[in-house]
Amino acid sequence: MSSNDSRTRRARRAGAVVLLAAALPFVHGCGDNRLPARALPEGEGPKALPAWYPESAWNARDGNSQVLIEGKIVFDTDRSEIRPGSEKVLETLLQFVTEHVEVSRLRIEGHTDARATEDHNQELSARRALAVAHWLVDRGVDPTRLLAVGFGESRPLAPNEVAEGRAENRRVAFHVVEINGMPFGTKDPTAGGLSLQVLSKLEREKLAAAKAPKAAPPPPPFKPTGDEVKQLERREPTVTAPEGEGEPTGK
Repeated sequence: MSSNDSRTRRARRAGAVVLLAAALPFVHGCGDNRLPARALPEGEGPKALPAWYPESAWNARDGNSQVLIEGKIVFDTDRSEIRPGSEKVLETLLQFVTEHVEVSRLRIEGHTDARATEDHNQELSARRALAVAHWLVDRGVDPTRLLAVGFGESRPLAPNEVAEGRAENRRVAFHVVEINGMPFGTKDPTAGGLSLQVLSKLEREKLAAAKAPKAAPPPPPFKPTGDEVKQLERREPTVTAPEGEGEPTGK
């Protein structure tokens, strides 16, 4: 065998050893289904709590007048009638007023979006606040403990240019303004809004009856005349002489 053939065989053996060494990691990993480790994205952190969320129950010592309740009271479009689905918020509000007897006056605020005139929105918001107040009164709350105030579009929480913002601005809020007969939080309990008088159920019924249109009096009862025949009174016709006739003539 020549020296050239020997060198060729040794080169082939060396190449085979290199290929085998390179293939070993792949052969070893065929039975491992684990994915390679990678860096996980960092968390976004705690999200901001919604505006209604009370971190703790309302307490006069905190100095905050607003009473935060989860959910919303909703109304028909451009009307003050409370829609179904608002019961949970109303019941929670009723529970708060019942349990906190020291709250001698609570301001119920109505707010709207800006899709109508300012005067219309303020009146609508006040009537919506009044509807909530009367809901509480009908369930035993003294009307003197409640203020119904409308602010219209003057206190938006979000932009009125988008539907989501308008939905946020249509809301009812609650503020304690008097504790045991003493002012709390502000000197003006209405905070400059349009206030409507909260009435008892009996007062509202009397007011509605007074405004109701009065019915026309009933007609007199019918009295049949039967077969009675009445003689008509005959009168002689009166004859009027033509003008100029019957007057004396002169010479």
